[in-house]
Amino acid sequence: MVRWLFLLLLTALPAFAQDRDAPRLELILDPRDTAPFEGEMVLATLRGTYRQSITREEVKLRPMSDFDWVRLGMDRWTDERVDGLTARVFERRIAFYPRRAGALEILPITHALQVLGADGGRQDILVRSEPVTLTVQPKPSGVGDDWLPLRTLEVSDSWDVDPAQLADGQGATRRVVLRAFGATPEMMPPQPTLRQPWLISFTPPEERNFQVTPEGPVSTVVWTWKLRPVTGEPGVIPAISLPWFDTGERTARSATIPASPIGYASFSAHAASGWQPIGSPGWAFWGLAGLAVVATAAVTSRHRAPARDMFRRVRRRWRRRVLLSRLRRLVRAGETAAARKLASRLLEDFSALGETERLACLMPADKALFGAAGYAPPLRALTENVVSGMTERRSCEERVPTT
Repeated sequence: MVRWLFLLLLTALPAFAQDRDAPRLELILDPRDTAPFEGEMVLATLRGTYRQSITREEVKLRPMSDFDWVRLGMDRWTDERVDGLTARVFERRIAFYPRRAGALEILPITHALQVLGADGGRQDILVRSEPVTLTVQPKPSGVGDDWLPLRTLEVSDSWDVDPAQLADGQGATRRVVLRAFGATPEMMPPQPTLRQPWLISFTPPEERNFQVTPEGPVSTVVWTWKLRPVTGEPGVIPAISLPWFDTGERTARSATIPASPIGYASFSAHAASGWQPIGSPGWAFWGLAGLAVVATAAVTSRHRAPARDMFRRVRRRWRRRVLLSRLRRLVRAGETAAARKLASRLLEDFSALGETERLACLMPADKALFGAAGYAPPLRALTENVVSGMTERRSCEERVPTT
């Protein structure tokens, strides 16, 4: 009996030694307590064990319809004792992002090696990992496009000056930085719009940076706005909520870009001191007033229209003419900020243009205020745009200078 066991052992030893020396590659998912949601980061380690002398290697990870993936840093090579013998151990950290819910399969990964044979020759071999099945939960109901699963989200908000104490005509730059642990830059939300009727807003291109750590990627997004009040009256930029999902605590959270007041420090003083007493009206005033009453009554009796409506139309036309004349004087004097403010007031009160068309009409002034240094577009285009916007009711984009 002992002899037979000894013979069986001698027969099995070569097969065991051959299997022990065979190159192995496996994908090992990090342990977790719950199944991941779709879009949530899933960490894994690709581990290879080799006893051959490797002269060249390359990992080939095929595109997958069910997963996005990110390589986390440099590969790691170490010498370890495996099954009692020294082996070269290869490790690569990878973050997978499931695109949908269900039982999904991570396809086999290939490690292409060039090894030295016993005779000193070079041989190309392919080592493949086994496929790995992962159960993925659907994202919570009601989240829509705001779904953003993260480990951590940090938000910082800063201004280059105090926005509530601006000097007359001064602008301010707001800078918001988002730092997200566990997301790629493509997953981060787009830059929100800070647009108010009383605010000139210019938005430079956003910045998106990407760093990797063994525990996942870290994405940094920088949003910048250049802002200037149209009027001196202080206003408040509303707060902005950024919903996200804490994958560590398994709970929904929300980060907030706080509300911020912005306005000229001198507005309160100017508002009080700008009023001047008006003396008693003279004979010219009463004469003109009497003429207006008589003319209104005559036209009213002829057309059978209410005198009140006719008086409103006359007063509106007169006011528009006065404001337009003032705009032309400001343009000739080169007072861009004041001309822009008055042009915006004219388009809001005397045109039927929407917000987009109105901003297009104001583009000559905006380019002069926020354009590159030394660039001064002709402001006369601003007057032409305002007149056309009040009469033609069409977009001003075709008339805005492009150079």
